[in-house]
Amino acid sequence: MNVAELCKKTGWDIKAGNGAEEITSAYVCDLLSWVMAHGQHGTAWVTVQTHENVLAVASLHGFSCVIIPEGIELSESFIKTADEKSITVVAVPCSSYGAAAVLNSLGVGEVS
Repeated sequence: MNVAELCKKTGWDIKAGNGAEEITSAYVCDLLSWVMAHGQHGTAWVTVQTHENVLAVASLHGFSCVIIPEGIELSESFIKTADEKSITVVAVPCSSYGAAAVLNSLGVGEVS
């Protein structure tokens, strides 16, 4: 399943990027160094962090998307940078736990 298909199934909102990336796993974490050590290509990363270092980490590993939970507002700068780096950013109304539960219910497993 790619990010656009995920958003169609869930009603989640793509804020940046095109959503064409395939999701191979999911990871929920807010500590950037931890995500850098454990992330992998194709990961859908759920985080409450909304500064531009998030985009650097997502780009480093080729994550499928960054999922921002709880309706957290994104700055225009964050969205613009994500678009420039071709990183899909998805906004969701639920908590990080809720996002992970939805991903799991759709067959997306955790990072191995």
